[in-house]
Amino acid sequence: MPNLPDNPSPLDALDAHRAGIDAADAVLLPAFVRRMEAAVRIAECKLEAGMPVSRPGREHVILDRIRGAVPPEFADDAERLYRTILAISCSRQRIRILNAKLGRRVVLCGIKHCGKTRLGQALAKTLGLPFFDTDALIEADAGKPVRALYKEVGEARFRELEAASVRKFIASAPSPAVVALGGGVVSNPVLTPDDLHALGLIVWLDVPVPTAFERMAREGLPPFLADKPDPSVEFNRICAARRPIYGAAADAVLELPQVLPVEEAIDRFLIVLESKVISQ
Repeated sequence: MPNLPDNPSPLDALDAHRAGIDAADAVLLPAFVRRMEAAVRIAECKLEAGMPVSRPGREHVILDRIRGAVPPEFADDAERLYRTILAISCSRQRIRILNAKLGRRVVLCGIKHCGKTRLGQALAKTLGLPFFDTDALIEADAGKPVRALYKEVGEARFRELEAASVRKFIASAPSPAVVALGGGVVSNPVLTPDDLHALGLIVWLDVPVPTAFERMAREGLPPFLADKPDPSVEFNRICAARRPIYGAAADAVLELPQVLPVEEAIDRFLIVLESKVISQ
């Protein structure tokens, strides 16, 4: 309890209690740092032993201990706090393991506006890797935006130019890295299965079609939909045709059935990637 003068004013009491919180934070924050440092050292041990990060039984033991260590009125809040701390700890462990074992590009595929660029950039930042977008590569090679190029040359020629940019990237780009593919890359008839395999570890971002269409409509319909009587019906048709193609091309699937904060989506992404590198 803070030291208070006799008959303190409300403002004096407020300042004193805030000072008490500051003093508690001065203890908590260094302890948090030590806990995260210990988590990384644990990741080193798991890496050497080939063990997965998650151990649900271990989490239950910790949470039961936390609930028993605080007054009952704080038990739920303490559990919520430690669930967050444990999630952060597991993510740091996965990052350490992936940094050591990934060794390949992580390639995001999926329907247009499924979040490949946004999540790809966030994943690249999380793992400390360079990020590439095949649409940006095509634009750099062609000297014009993808939409304008597609409208100018038509789909067949566009796919040839897309394949050329992708093959050029495969031959020269660093690895590991994170790559976001244009929506039609995995169904490009000019590219071979060997081309796709050479890109890296392909992860399909599986999101609901209405979610993707809503995002796309906000930014303006692309040329392949703009002239259709019912763009939504056409988009659903294209997505239905591509689903089995994405499934066949993908090494792993990240299911995102609802819109999530980027941090939560990245946590799920790390779990998917960890499962792949641990099984290698």
